[in-house]
Amino acid sequence: MLKTGYEDYSGVFFVKVCEYLSVRRAYGLVRQTTPATSRVTFDELGILCHLANVNGPLRTSQIAEYQGVLRPTMTHRTGHLAELGLIERKPGERDRRNVYCHLSSTGVVAIRRMVADVCRNIKTDMPLGRCTDERMMRIIDGAAQISFSSADLVLMQLAFCSDDGDGLGSVGGLVDGLGLLQPTVSMAASSLKRAGYIERGDTPGQAALSIAITESGRARAEKLVAQVAEFRPARARARKSSVL
Repeated sequence: MLKTGYEDYSGVFFVKVCEYLSVRRAYGLVRQTTPATSRVTFDELGILCHLANVNGPLRTSQIAEYQGVLRPTMTHRTGHLAELGLIERKPGERDRRNVYCHLSSTGVVAIRRMVADVCRNIKTDMPLGRCTDERMMRIIDGAAQISFSSADLVLMQLAFCSDDGDGLGSVGGLVDGLGLLQPTVSMAASSLKRAGYIERGDTPGQAALSIAITESGRARAEKLVAQVAEFRPARARARKSSVL
């Protein structure tokens, strides 16, 4: 049986798939209201949360290993955060090939605002609707260890979080449910249809041009959800975070 949820142990929060999608939806809404020149990706927000939770500098290679990406990818992400003034990067004193990252004062202010905005964009009747800022920072920290495309998010939403429970939806419903822009959802749906993961009611007159997940799409969604079920927010922190 597919395990789609989490259990609490040692004070760690394990997040269900609909809770994960709720966080991604909330951050999608936050990102839409952020000026384009100041936007960060969910993965980059995860870096900020991780640095806050560790409450100390980390090598770029350490953050790359934590998020499960190659070092060049992490160099690009931290480079963008540094350009925005959210983190500072300094070479190591003993080995200058090691680059250490830590939150800047601007980054501390920004992460407080973004995490609070994420919490505000989750309605009380939605998963994690009463989440505290501190807990949300932990969840985002852990959730950013998983990298999903917009098509992946659409597939999981259809498979496990559709309102009627039968895997049916529409572009408008997915836009609302995922906090993504309409063109993003439409492109994701087109790629999923080409892969045979969904079927679309493209005939005029059908209710909201319905989208239905196929059996192969549901099997793919179960594999994605299994990844969510495996991630665990960091249990140990070097020191108590001073950000919140």
